[in-house]
Amino acid sequence: MVKIGVALGGGGARGYAHFGALFALEKSGIPIHCIAGTSIGAAVGALWATYQHVDCYNSLRELDKAGVRDILDPELPMITGFLRGRKLYDVMESWFKGFRVESLTRQFCANAVMLNTGEEVTFNSGQLSDVLRASVSVPVILSPWRIGEFTYVDGGVVNPLPVRQCREMGADVVIAVNLLGVVPVVETCSPEQDEIRRVAHRLHLPEGVIEVASDIPLLHKLRNPKVPETAFAAVLISQRALVNANLREWTPDYLIQPDLSKYTGAEFHLVEEISDIGLGAAEKVIPEIIRDLDISV
Repeated sequence: MVKIGVALGGGGARGYAHFGALFALEKSGIPIHCIAGTSIGAAVGALWATYQHVDCYNSLRELDKAGVRDILDPELPMITGFLRGRKLYDVMESWFKGFRVESLTRQFCANAVMLNTGEEVTFNSGQLSDVLRASVSVPVILSPWRIGEFTYVDGGVVNPLPVRQCREMGADVVIAVNLLGVVPVVETCSPEQDEIRRVAHRLHLPEGVIEVASDIPLLHKLRNPKVPETAFAAVLISQRALVNANLREWTPDYLIQPDLSKYTGAEFHLVEEISDIGLGAAEKVIPEIIRDLDISV
């Protein structure tokens, strides 16, 4: 039997697209044998691994901006991040208390980065709440998380899309959901975009950097000096090039790339809207998967 793995990437609230992608894959009859997740991808993947993704999705649909603010705990004075993240950990505990990674009936792993060494760590064991809190510790935004003797930050610092981890779990086929891959395609460039490109070419910047610099919707978000919106947007820009580089080394068999370019990653009150985008992106790829793997629908 062909073993199918799904790699779920990081991207803050953009990760709600993972719900839609998983719903689409399940509805189509494509079996998922293992999941590897980074950051928000780890959180959604863990919900799948504990059979709680439907219940959690329905709960998140009721979350508004006020509800999001209720789980934010600013760190004052700010030493290691805008937010302590203790309230977020309590939320994770409400879903995952008592679960250990190595005991899950659905195979799952998450990655994080050891703060003092910069080494990527793949968690195949441990208390699930702690593992997830470590994996989502976006630098500057969420304080790092300590497990035992070591302190960890977001896995996306090194590897925002854990295709390699899926292969290491024995997946013969990997379906990756990349939250950072799409820049809007515009047939006619705006004057603002034309000017950005002219300046970038004059400075002899690489084409990849020019593409990111021309991402007008994201740049508009950066002009609005809100925290953590601005910080999230900056993190996504920095991680986009890293994803592209990693994909060249660890290429998935199928790549789902929802167009989430208008979201900074801080819109945690928009689960249904963002999930629908992930569902639509997955539905475009699913016919190819079904055909290639000869899956009966």
